[in-house]
Amino acid sequence: MFFPPGIVHNPGVSKGSETAGEGRHAMRGALLTSFWTLLSRILGFARDAFMASIFGMSAAQGAFNLAWTFPNLFRRLFGEGAVSAAVQPALARAEAEEGEQAAKHLYARFVGFLLTLLIGLTLAGELVIFFWRAALADVPANFETRRTLLFAGCLLPYLIPICMCALAGAPQNLKRRFILTALAPVLLNVVWIVGLWVNSQSFDSALENLHWLWVWILIGGILQWAVQLPGVWAVGWPIRPHFGVASKRLRNALRSFAPALIGLAALQISMTVDQILIRTLVGPDANNYSHYANRMLHLPLALVGIAAMTGAMPMFSRLAAARKMDEMSVALRRGCESSFLLMCAAGVGLAVLAHPTLTLLFEHGTMTPDKIDRLTPTLIAYLWILPVAGVSGMAIRAHQSLGSYRIPAMAALVVIPINLLLDWFLLPIYGVPAAGWATAIAMSLQTTMLLATLSHVGLRTPLAITAIPSLLMPALTAGVGAWLMLHYGPSPYTVLGLILAIGVGVLGAAAGAWLFRRQDFFDLLKALR
Repeated sequence: MFFPPGIVHNPGVSKGSETAGEGRHAMRGALLTSFWTLLSRILGFARDAFMASIFGMSAAQGAFNLAWTFPNLFRRLFGEGAVSAAVQPALARAEAEEGEQAAKHLYARFVGFLLTLLIGLTLAGELVIFFWRAALADVPANFETRRTLLFAGCLLPYLIPICMCALAGAPQNLKRRFILTALAPVLLNVVWIVGLWVNSQSFDSALENLHWLWVWILIGGILQWAVQLPGVWAVGWPIRPHFGVASKRLRNALRSFAPALIGLAALQISMTVDQILIRTLVGPDANNYSHYANRMLHLPLALVGIAAMTGAMPMFSRLAAARKMDEMSVALRRGCESSFLLMCAAGVGLAVLAHPTLTLLFEHGTMTPDKIDRLTPTLIAYLWILPVAGVSGMAIRAHQSLGSYRIPAMAALVVIPINLLLDWFLLPIYGVPAAGWATAIAMSLQTTMLLATLSHVGLRTPLAITAIPSLLMPALTAGVGAWLMLHYGPSPYTVLGLILAIGVGVLGAAAGAWLFRRQDFFDLLKALR
């Protein structure tokens, strides 16, 4: 699925044997990540349902969700982006050019630099938040802003362990070990759920529960980081940071770090901006709807897009270091086509079954049916992001594995203001769903720019216009299957009925792939076996 078909079906051909191994390891990494991500998302939905039942769509919950977007933004940028985009290629090049010891030394310097940077950023952020809250203390109208800042100050230290956890995943992934890095989100969700339950038993007020939840999140972050250290040690890489003078190779890698962050930031910053503008332009509780819609959106995005990128990035890094451009072009094409196909099918199926899915997940406690009715169109609007997010993520990583950081950064700098302007004009008119439309439009523009510039780094365009109709057919058959079950099958508002509807949608997508994308269908079967 995410590797060249000729390589998979001809493992004995000596010319492709090395790349065949890379492809198989990339697929293995993607599948392992998908498995643990699925478990994490299931626990995440349990966590969200628990949160919604206790806090509902209150203004306090909205303040907490908005405060959480900032450390979560760094988690996604580092864990799903900049570490793999800047650090992994640098380590791969160091190992290829100077040997493993040079790569290990470079990694230790990365650890020292990033730890110092994160501690400095956290301290600076805490000072800004402290003085900002103090400046608003005498203005009653700023109560919600001060509460948001309070939550932000409590959650900000989470930056340190989660970003260090992401960095600890770089040598493990390069050595084709993906389990511990994929396990990290599971640990956070388990600790978060335990914290909600303990707080609910310890405090009479739901607000007190929310105010002390940050302690458990910080514990979860430390646990995530701690679990990675045995994995780093097991592959023979250092776990102690090195704080010495920066080497030339480290300086070169760090110069790539900031543009790598910017290049991967378009989607994440757009969603963070959405949260702020929705709360400002629509209402103090409105950003809860975009928060839960984003949580649903990230299930297929993580299972397919992030998993594929996690598995493919080490392969891209090694192929780029060896300048095997033809093999890389083929691998990128297969990855983009497979991501696009699966993202479209998942998005259409979830859109058809949005209301019963949200009802079963979230309609508990203070989460009433009218709130589900308001949440449903918001989720459907955000689902338009899925197809372009998967393709743009693969294209960005292909650029960055070849040292092309400027093009993704420029694309992000173009689309982020566009998303901001669309939000500003559309939110007051159409409400929360407009944020999803705005982000989808901006991401589509970014994807077009990234694909059009791949030839500048020696790669072929991975997604041909002529291939798009066949790639969309599995989504059509998935949607038809889900729609038929929604209207003529058992009630999807029961667990069994929803499982059956999802199952028929999956079978519909498989049938569409077998009819119109047979090679993808058989590649997926091979990978699953």
